[in-house]
Amino acid sequence: MPITDSEKARRRGLLKAHYDVENSHDMNAIMATFSPDGEMLYNRIPFTDPQSIRDAHVRIGFSGTDGALEDLHNYIDSEHFTDDEIIVEGRLCGKHVGEFLGFEATGRNVELPFVSFYNFDKTDKLISERVVMNLGVLIASG
Repeated sequence: MPITDSEKARRRGLLKAHYDVENSHDMNAIMATFSPDGEMLYNRIPFTDPQSIRDAHVRIGFSGTDGALEDLHNYIDSEHFTDDEIIVEGRLCGKHVGEFLGFEATGRNVELPFVSFYNFDKTDKLISERVVMNLGVLIASG
């Protein structure tokens, strides 16, 4: 069944709200976009409860301090729709200042391309965020 224009607009608005609070590094507001039973899958690593989702966002740098990346910002390059999800092709940009998933800090500004799949429930909360991100740029060159 085709997605209606009003449903596309709803999903775009919810996605924008989620990205706005991520880009402002407001952890409480980020968590408020998730359903209490929401889950996140980041490069096949599952985060299935609110605390682990929060910890994952802090670890990458969305809290604004003590993360692997600083001056972090998400950019949406394009959006696509399925029956249930809005899919984003985008980039996460920031300075790589701390260890992340085994990649030691490079001190470089990085641009990490990603594809993410977002599913919002009928109460406008995020029930599923699945991210596939290319981390190859984090390999330090010698």
